[in-house]
Amino acid sequence: MLSPLAATNTHVVTPTTARIHRASRPVRVYPSPTRRSTESKTRRHPVRSRSPTMVLAQAAAAEPDPNPPPWSSLSVPVYSLATVPDAGPTKGDSADRPSMNITTYCTPVTIKPTRRLAVALYTHTATARNMLATGRGVLQGLRSHHADLVPLLGKSSAHDVDKLEALRETHGLNIVERWGVPTIEDAKSAVLLEIVSLETAGDHHLALCEVVDWENIEGEGEPLYTGDLPK
Repeated sequence: MLSPLAATNTHVVTPTTARIHRASRPVRVYPSPTRRSTESKTRRHPVRSRSPTMVLAQAAAAEPDPNPPPWSSLSVPVYSLATVPDAGPTKGDSADRPSMNITTYCTPVTIKPTRRLAVALYTHTATARNMLATGRGVLQGLRSHHADLVPLLGKSSAHDVDKLEALRETHGLNIVERWGVPTIEDAKSAVLLEIVSLETAGDHHLALCEVVDWENIEGEGEPLYTGDLPK
């Protein structure tokens, strides 16, 4: 069970400390191996079990809402939030390894004096546990050709599956470190976030995050939207 967010994890970034510009530092590249056959992919990365949160989410998704909310028909950007475990005093609150998820409940909320985003973190998931423990995460904008990553990143848990290994070996993607966090090399963008405040909101935590840094990543592929995903 998650412990309440400690005051040390509610990291406040001031305009003088937040670096709002395109990242210029080099990134560390981990080359991907040769793609494996479909048979090998299935055998190598089974989902051994599912967390209670994941089971409930998938059960809810399987039952169509007879009266869906208005925003469910809107096409919004698809992001992946990348996080790493804490190595400090809150290490026990983290997951055992780095994680990435699928994030669609995310929006900019301020411009001045510093930019901030509101991001919903699904309670008890590995990605949420890591970000709550460290107070930091990298929000990756996905491209249209990343649509096939949604089952791995959004419908499996890093408690059960090494998602970074699956991205490299099953999907043939390169993983690079940005601000000390493993990310997808050919993402559309990357934004370093730090939690300013947190509100518990049912099955999610609502994190108000400071934009510390960002990178617009050159490459091919249009942004991925929920309207592009299979129904």
